[in-house]
Amino acid sequence: AAAETKGVSPMKKRNIYQNQSQELLHLFEEAGSSEKVMCVPMDYAKKDHLVMFCNGHGDILRKPFSVKNTPDGIAYIDDQVTRSCRRRGIKKKHVFFGGEDANSFAKNFVSTLRCKGWLVASVNAHDAKKQRENVQASTDRIDLMGIATMLLNYRANCCPAQSGIYRNLRTLVRHRRKLVQMLTEVKNRVHGIVDELFPGFLNEKNSGIIPFTQSSLYLMEDRFSPKQIRRRRRQKLIEILKRFGTSKAERTAVKLQQYAAKVLHAPVEYVDTMQLSLAQHVKHIRCLKESVAQMEKEIALNLAQTQGAFLTSVRGIGLVLAAGVTAEIGDLNEQKPLNNLASYSGIIPRVKQTGGSDGKTYTGPVAKRCNRILKDYVVKSAYHLGLHGPQDLMADYKRRDASGQHADFGMGRRYLRMAISLMRTSQVYLPPNLRRDDYTLEERAGYYLTSWPYLKEKWKKVGALEAAFAKDRPLGLWRQIVQELYDIKLKL
Repeated sequence: AAAETKGVSPMKKRNIYQNQSQELLHLFEEAGSSEKVMCVPMDYAKKDHLVMFCNGHGDILRKPFSVKNTPDGIAYIDDQVTRSCRRRGIKKKHVFFGGEDANSFAKNFVSTLRCKGWLVASVNAHDAKKQRENVQASTDRIDLMGIATMLLNYRANCCPAQSGIYRNLRTLVRHRRKLVQMLTEVKNRVHGIVDELFPGFLNEKNSGIIPFTQSSLYLMEDRFSPKQIRRRRRQKLIEILKRFGTSKAERTAVKLQQYAAKVLHAPVEYVDTMQLSLAQHVKHIRCLKESVAQMEKEIALNLAQTQGAFLTSVRGIGLVLAAGVTAEIGDLNEQKPLNNLASYSGIIPRVKQTGGSDGKTYTGPVAKRCNRILKDYVVKSAYHLGLHGPQDLMADYKRRDASGQHADFGMGRRYLRMAISLMRTSQVYLPPNLRRDDYTLEERAGYYLTSWPYLKEKWKKVGALEAAFAKDRPLGLWRQIVQELYDIKLKL
């Protein structure tokens, strides 16, 4: 072995084309000649896709033609590709399709092609736009040429980041995200109505009631106004507050009625209309809350089937945050390295350096082109780690914040590294002292017993405890191994 110079790290062998698809490179190498490869670029549309045949050199084998977005269209293109391959002596395994990231109307078409055994690649629409020969105009044929250029340059993703359970998880997580946004919108409208009908009621300091809890919603749902609250019998009001779980109901009832006597009333002629509007908004809030709770349970059941379940072992990371990051990352075996993933999540600053080795380096803001949803979940996770995470991560967050760094982005990058490690090794989070080689079995066993109630409570809260720790699930296998290895009992 060649000796390494002390203090100089060996140079890694890396290809300069880091963004090229390994699947397409392998396909071209296996074919032996670009003439024995067929590329089928597609420009997706709701009714008719525009398709073209060309070989690996870029020679057009068949001019652009339309294919219906129907089962008949699938059968037609399958037959035409097979005939063209037979005529030119091209093997079917050396044929690949490709198009821009499929929209909802084209996903079934793409999935059916994959089910038939065809390799279907996806190209980025932003990058494909730069490959057009005419930057002024945009037609289906011009767009198709840009897609073909991307495919023949191997700039495509052949392994969809979301498939199987990860696709279901992403669908659920994004649906819940939309429901929460809708819930926030309705709550903002309720604030506007209550500011006129009963000013200050949704401020806990004034009324003593936490906004939008069950007791708050019950009072707003029927004939809500300061006069109505003030006229209620004290004992009846106390019973209502107790029934809906308000702590210190007696004190809260007194405070609420005293506050109702001091506020400015809305004109009588407008009260009935606002009460009707408020009652409908309250019904909408109840419906959305029920939907969000149901989605969270379904998310937990799907997360339990993935390696992302191990992220819930980190203090400060709940099921929603763990599922959000897992759903957007997808299967780790089909993802790019960590540096690309951090850039994909939008937490890497842009850097510009010129003027040789002595030239200054300018660090700019993070790029806007990223996965905004993944960025949101990663940054929220970093913030939660800074507030409620393990001691070493909380200390790191405070150190970064005190030194003037962007603590959320810095901690987000560390969290991504940690998350990938936990998912790949099928291990729960361990503090630094238990990651060293000199740890004892008793120390680890004590940590597992101490952290077990917190992990169990997260899954129990959404009613997915048994599903998460079933014997054929990642967390269930981990629990079984730990109990046997450390001779401890982690009770469900």
